[in-house]
Amino acid sequence: MKRITVAVVLIAVACSPDDAADTTTTTVAATTTTQAATTSTQESTTTTVATTTTLATTTTSSEELEGNWADEPLITTDFGALGWWDGSGWVDAVTEGALPVAGGEDYQVIRVGVLALTTGGPQTTVCEPLDNIGVQLAAPDLLGEFPGPYGVAISAPWSLQPHLFEAVADNGTYSGFASDFLATRGLDVDEPVIKQLFRTDLEGDGVNEVIFVAEDVSPGFLMEPGDYSVALMRKVVQGEVQTAVLGETVAFDEDDTFLGGHSLGAVADMNGDGKMEIIMNSAYFEGFGVSVWEYVNDDLGPVIQLQTGCGS
Repeated sequence: MKRITVAVVLIAVACSPDDAADTTTTTVAATTTTQAATTSTQESTTTTVATTTTLATTTTSSEELEGNWADEPLITTDFGALGWWDGSGWVDAVTEGALPVAGGEDYQVIRVGVLALTTGGPQTTVCEPLDNIGVQLAAPDLLGEFPGPYGVAISAPWSLQPHLFEAVADNGTYSGFASDFLATRGLDVDEPVIKQLFRTDLEGDGVNEVIFVAEDVSPGFLMEPGDYSVALMRKVVQGEVQTAVLGETVAFDEDDTFLGGHSLGAVADMNGDGKMEIIMNSAYFEGFGVSVWEYVNDDLGPVIQLQTGCGS
């Protein structure tokens, strides 16, 4: 089977999706399973912002929770640990080999629509036969289920969502954006299905980003021509609309036999700096992956910092 996944890293500064502007869309694309920029294209875009209806709003407290927390808060799933922030940089769990836990630590679990508490055991192996390093969580079902949305657990006491994160309804505007994007990939879809649509303020600077997923895939992730799953983030800075691709799978013909589906698992502060990261899910026929994207700066944009997966 052939897997077709394109991740695109896009550079931007936060903006409000409530602002409308005639702008230039800048996209830096990389054909890869992670993020390695190779080409740069520009296209003219007119931004028409929809009047959105709030479906759900997450509110959090700035007070830290009481509990038995890890000194270096581990970010994990029930099928593998991703890593942690050591105070100066991200540490990959697999590369490090040893997790900063003894067992008995508390964890906050966060995914779209869920914020809960559980506990975790000592380091062990999970996801047979891969034997990823990880921990056994007391309530793994809180994370979600295949094919997502699926969240993460972190042994940290701080507020995981200190800023705006809310679901909004599409009046056709973001379906139109998705249609335009798919056209750049050679796929003609008049009204793409919007599976997820959220407004957020990742950096807490008072201006917003919009993250949305357009998807129409065959059951069981068995490819059919015309299937698609794309996860996009739109931001406006200095009058320019910029689109970051957080996940992409597009099927064109019967030779494209491998299909991945994408979803937003959560938006949460994963290192305690008061800025939120993006938790993305990637599902395919016999596997699943979770990645943590950090908006690094205007030059690098959103970048995958940690990831793990389970499957064949």
